[in-house]
Amino acid sequence: MNPFKIEVDQDALNEIIQWHINEVLDEDLSGITWSLDEFRKKCCGNKSRAWVALYIFSRFDGEITGPDGWLIRANGRGQQNIIFAKAAKEWMEENRQRIDWRAKLPR
Repeated sequence: MNPFKIEVDQDALNEIIQWHINEVLDEDLSGITWSLDEFRKKCCGNKSRAWVALYIFSRFDGEITGPDGWLIRANGRGQQNIIFAKAAKEWMEENRQRIDWRAKLPR
């Protein structure tokens, strides 16, 4: 028999748990860049590279590139796109309804 009894305030415990969940979900991505593969896995439901290029990069090119954008396109063969993770994640969250997630690649 245990002589000690510990009571925990359930509301306080829930608040602590929620805080930790929010910390994990809102991990600080400041200064972090992603490759195309990291971006498509973390923000695009693992859609193919071609799908992301067509339905996100091409469709929203004017919004996501340029001085205020989060995508720096590769200049040529053998180079990689540079994707600023924090801005990309925020843009994807704000614009997810504008993306046709069910779209199929043309044949």
